[in-house]
Amino acid sequence: MSTSGNLPAAPAIPLSDDLQAAYKNLYDKLEAEYQSTADPTVLGAIGPIRDNVENILTNDAMYKFNQDSALFATLKQQISSATDGLKTLQTQINATASHFKTAADILGAISKVFGVLGVL
Repeated sequence: MSTSGNLPAAPAIPLSDDLQAAYKNLYDKLEAEYQSTADPTVLGAIGPIRDNVENILTNDAMYKFNQDSALFATLKQQISSATDGLKTLQTQINATASHFKTAADILGAISKVFGVLGVL
């Protein structure tokens, strides 16, 4: 499950319904794993990414409501940061899959986000 490539130069904001659903699915998988483990390695790997994905969803909703250019810039940066973090998490999961009981679900959700974003 490897990916290469970069985030498109100008991701559609507000998020498309498909991309929003992909991020929501990813968030749900990360949250479920975060809440079901006490493993500090897993918590350290998943926690920041989960928070970043949640911020993307929150700021997208706020942007849709307010059409605020500052939120637009923030959301673009969060998407870029989340993509970098997801690539790192994907690498960590691939390297230590035995530590993640739902690794396949999380990797599938990451791939779905990348697919909707157009990251090859």
